[in-house]
Amino acid sequence: MKLNQIGIIVGSLRKSAYSKKVAKQLANLLPVTFNPVFIPIDQLPLYNTDADEPNTVPQWETFRQQLDAVSGLIIVTPEYNRSMSGALKNAFDVGSKRHNHWKKRPALVISTSPGAAGGFGANQHVRQVLVTLNVTPVQRPEVYLGHVNQLFDANDQITQTETLSYLQTAIDTFVTLHQQLTQATNIDESIHLQFEPGRFFARNDHQEIIAEITCEPHQQNELLVDRTYVAESLRGQGVASQLMQRVIRYAQLYNLKIIPECTYAKAYFKRHPDDQGLLAAPLT
Repeated sequence: MKLNQIGIIVGSLRKSAYSKKVAKQLANLLPVTFNPVFIPIDQLPLYNTDADEPNTVPQWETFRQQLDAVSGLIIVTPEYNRSMSGALKNAFDVGSKRHNHWKKRPALVISTSPGAAGGFGANQHVRQVLVTLNVTPVQRPEVYLGHVNQLFDANDQITQTETLSYLQTAIDTFVTLHQQLTQATNIDESIHLQFEPGRFFARNDHQEIIAEITCEPHQQNELLVDRTYVAESLRGQGVASQLMQRVIRYAQLYNLKIIPECTYAKAYFKRHPDDQGLLAAPLT
């Protein structure tokens, strides 16, 4: 198990599922010291004990190994007939055999629906299964995303700041629970960064911006990083690097190439040649 590795499981198999879009947004909101890992479930045959003894199905074994490697879970599910999808229930069954690969992990459960109830039935059924599997879910906030089909722009991103703030609160609570259960003390960002379309930023208690990096769509599949700001009191603490790393993960999640226009962004990529594959053009 890697303490900074978070498994993300989506209950829908549909290519353009709303739950997948929400899951990607949640991965973007995690602190940069966490590594989100998407664990697919579409390849899992229906569980049958006869196929698990004495040998096992390779897809089942791979899935179990993926669960063993993560220290926390984010589960995003649609609602099918007032419950979770069959694919997600099958994943729970596969991961619970030959021994319980889910146990002793924190989990954030998000349900989605085009309807107003936000997948309440699916959310509650997932939580019921997690109790049996000895997984500790975030209790509050409970996240039921209703009218999910209206949340995304043309780039499949959530633009409503109220919704993003709500999801950030859920992620922050999950991070706290993760620390409590794993007793990890070295996986925080040194500053609490937030996301809004076009920027990552932090405010102080007076709601003043104390750190910010702005990144705007430039051309198709490109991201222009045009400003980095860190207050004098925070300089020398790695805050600018955290801002840049959040932009990098954002670009990776949405398959974007980066154009580093501001001085800091250019300097960052010169110091980190391994990340230069994300650039839209070579540095000059």
